[in-house]
Amino acid sequence: MALKLTLAAAALASTAIASNTTGPFTLHITGKTDKSIDGYAGACHSGAAMEGLCYTEGPVDKSRNYNQFYFDYGSYNPDTGEVYQPGWLSWLLHYTDQNGEPATQPSPLEFYPSWGSNVAVGQFSPSESWTSIGFVEDTMKLYMPGGYDDSSFNETYPNPVQTQGNLMNWHLCYQFTGGYYYRSISWVFTNPPQNPSCEPVDLTLEPVTN
Repeated sequence: MALKLTLAAAALASTAIASNTTGPFTLHITGKTDKSIDGYAGACHSGAAMEGLCYTEGPVDKSRNYNQFYFDYGSYNPDTGEVYQPGWLSWLLHYTDQNGEPATQPSPLEFYPSWGSNVAVGQFSPSESWTSIGFVEDTMKLYMPGGYDDSSFNETYPNPVQTQGNLMNWHLCYQFTGGYYYRSISWVFTNPPQNPSCEPVDLTLEPVTN
């Protein structure tokens, strides 16, 4: 089950917040079985101040905001500067403030389950909750912490307690993302996905360079 945190608890001081956040990154989407899938993620409008994580083909335009994302570490040691995973992925919502000045608001990525399906749709929103995500440091591929492995649970307390490790059940699906029908990123809890259009993919962070 995705871990939800609060921004208030994670926000320590302005310097700590800056150290917690890294980026910008583009998010490379590549197919695990369908090798024709080779593109990038872009924030796509899905509702009031909400965006899905949609697929765009071909090379990425690094001058645009819609396809630049940030990784926020879940915790930070103010004495050593060391940061710790997992954390969450965010996108900057651009808007005009009450003084007519341009402003931004971090929008964390959260996956929303549908109780009649095993597919959860990812969306960004300027809220105080998110889905816990990490990345493999040598490959920069995103994962979710798997939690307990309950596949053999019974009346006896498990010893040792088995966990699922880090999972990469990312899928690219045709689906409703908010009120819009897109080809966008989802999380599949157990294979196979109920949505037959879903294709397994890897999500890889790539630093934006000038």
